Amino acid sequence: MMESSRLASYVASRICHDVASPLTSMLQSMELLFDDSLGPAMKAEGEKALRTGLSTLEAKLRFTRFALGSQIVSINENLCSVSEAKDLFVKLFATNSRTELVWQVETQRITNRQIRLLMNMTLIMIDPAARGKCVVSAKEQGDKLVFDVEALGQFSNFKQEVLDALSGKEPGGGWGGGAVQPYFTSVLAQEAGFSLEPRIVPQAAGLSAIGALPTA
Repeated sequence: MMESSRLASYVASRICHDVASPLTSMLQSMELLFDDSLGPAMKAEGEKALRTGLSTLEAKLRFTRFALGSQIVSINENLCSVSEAKDLFVKLFATNSRTELVWQVETQRITNRQIRLLMNMTLIMIDPAARGKCVVSAKEQGDKLVFDVEALGQFSNFKQEVLDALSGKEPGGGWGGGAVQPYFTSVLAQEAGFSLEPRIVPQAAGLSAIGALPTA
C-alpha cells in the first residue's frame, strides 16, 4: 500500500486540479467585468460566466471536502443524512451539462464512512459517463449493502490506468492525473470492509461495492 504521506500529496494535487478550472474561468470573467473598453453585452457575459464559475467551484469544493477532504464527520460510523448527501451529488452534476445524474439510492442505512466510498466511486465514473448518464444506486441485500455506479453512453469505458489503480497496481504513467482517484477509492473500500469490482459491457461501464449493512 502507498505511504500515507505520498497518498495525501497526490490527493491534494487532485483537489487543486479540480479547483483550478473554475478559478481560471472566474479570473477571465473578472477581466471582462473590469475592462472599461467593453460594452454592456460583453460585461453581462462576464457576469454570467462569473456566476457559473462560482457555482461550479462551490459544488466541487463541498463535494470534495467530504469525499476527499478531512471533514471529521465523513470518517465515522454514524448513519449519514442521505438527503444531504443527495444534495451534494445533485449540485455537483448540475455544474456538468454533459452528464445526467440518475439517483437510485433506496436505503437510509448508510454510514458516513460508506457514503464517502459511494462519492469516490462516482468521481471515478463521471469521466466514462460524459455525454451520457451516471446512475448512482444503493440498496440493501440481506445483511449486505450494495453500491453501484454505472456510466451509460456511447463512449462509456474505463481507461487502463483506472483499472490498474483500482487493483492497486501503479499505472505506466505513474500516480499523477486521474490515477490517484481510483487508488484512493480502493483504499477507502478496504478500510470500510467492502469489495470493489469494475465491469465493462457494451456502451456501459460500472463499479460495484458490497459490504456489511449497518446494524443501527
